[in-house]
Amino acid sequence: MTRRQFTALLAAGPAAAIADNLRLIAHRGGVVDSMRPENSPGAVQAAMDNGYWMIEVDVRKSRDGEPVLHHDNVLTKYYADSHRPEELTWAEMSRLQSIPGGKPPLHFEQLCAMCKGRMRLMLDLKGQWEPAFYQRLLRHMVDSGIPRPIYSLGGPRVRPFFDGQVMVSVNRKTLRDAAEAGEPVAERYFLFELGSEIDQNVVALARSLKVSPVAAINTFRYTMAKRDEWEAPKQDIERLRALGVNDYQVDSRYQPLFR
Repeated sequence: MTRRQFTALLAAGPAAAIADNLRLIAHRGGVVDSMRPENSPGAVQAAMDNGYWMIEVDVRKSRDGEPVLHHDNVLTKYYADSHRPEELTWAEMSRLQSIPGGKPPLHFEQLCAMCKGRMRLMLDLKGQWEPAFYQRLLRHMVDSGIPRPIYSLGGPRVRPFFDGQVMVSVNRKTLRDAAEAGEPVAERYFLFELGSEIDQNVVALARSLKVSPVAAINTFRYTMAKRDEWEAPKQDIERLRALGVNDYQVDSRYQPLFR
């Protein structure tokens, strides 16, 4: 496939149907494009409309203790505000307007109301907090009937805060160590590594332990690795699908590769 052909494929947009045997997790809060900011209502809704299996959202804590969604350390990218989310109260954040979209950041409770009974969640926890804060997140998800499984990034350190109701990410070493320690790994963990790093041995390990392997296909990782952000993910996805990997956390721009 030439670069021109690949660009034409991507131009088909996120509406390209996802293959039935694949479970895609929308990175940074849904279908993100020039009209939909990260972690925005429009991005969340588009992910639900386009058949994603799960949405990964970025959780932060406002100055007055409210769970809010935002990826970056500061609010500059979409809100032209140089503050950190942790420096503003929820009332102050709710007066911001995104560019594009004209919407304030989403409160976690608002997200759960949108996803109620319809969409699974993966939480990227952008901080370390007191146990009551994690319990609040869990309560919002339970009260809204968020479908299971619920995933969280952050590794085994966050597992005790969720009363065993949220599965947490591990890499191959942590998974192997947990299994050797006699933990019920299939009930607690999912394996999460970069798509470029998952190989046949990792897939075999996950299968032997009945743990789902999830491959991350994110543009910024390819940029950091100085790999082509178009051809490299295409090659990784083809290799991973041949290995039988069905679960992917992806930037929505790559959805056409999963038709």
